[in-house]
Amino acid sequence: MSTGTAPFEWAVASRPRAGEDVSGDAAVVSSAEDVFLVAVVDALGHGPEAAATAVVACSALHAFAGEEVTAALERCHERLRGTRGAAVSAARYSPTSAELAWAGVGNVEALLFRGVGPRTRPSEALLLQPGTVGAGLPRLRSARFRVRRGDVLLVATDGIDSGFADWLDTSGSPQQVVDRILVRDGRESDDALVLAARLLGADA
Repeated sequence: MSTGTAPFEWAVASRPRAGEDVSGDAAVVSSAEDVFLVAVVDALGHGPEAAATAVVACSALHAFAGEEVTAALERCHERLRGTRGAAVSAARYSPTSAELAWAGVGNVEALLFRGVGPRTRPSEALLLQPGTVGAGLPRLRSARFRVRRGDVLLVATDGIDSGFADWLDTSGSPQQVVDRILVRDGRESDDALVLAARLLGADA
């Protein structure tokens, strides 16, 4: 899956756990006025119930894409009450101000890479907060910083080996980036998903 928009281009690579037909990992890219929400959901467990939970979470994030990132996560938490819950990391990007704000609950890793090349290291890493969206939401905190043209946002579920970003090749299209990660670092014992978004807005 791959697509492009005016302020950034993005792509997703995913697969369900070996032996499963559906996945509890899902991605959201949604816009509201002049801001964009990029999020990845990892519903607890796997199989049809996890997939159904992920659908509910994605629907909520789409519906509240225009809110501050912590508010969008709180709305998602309300919608997921009574489900098995999920880990969610989300980033709110404003091309106008060249700012990105992000927050995460659970173990969906989010990283920002500045620069492109075959041996790139992350410049920013999302500080994940313990808890479960839909079951045990902590007091949410977000981080906000300036971004530049060419920066790459990567968000991955725990079905992607945690060492995937030690030395990463961020060259090529976002689809090429995520396909390489899934093939090299995807674990067959779990649902796996990785999203890449390359920012195309004006230089900060």
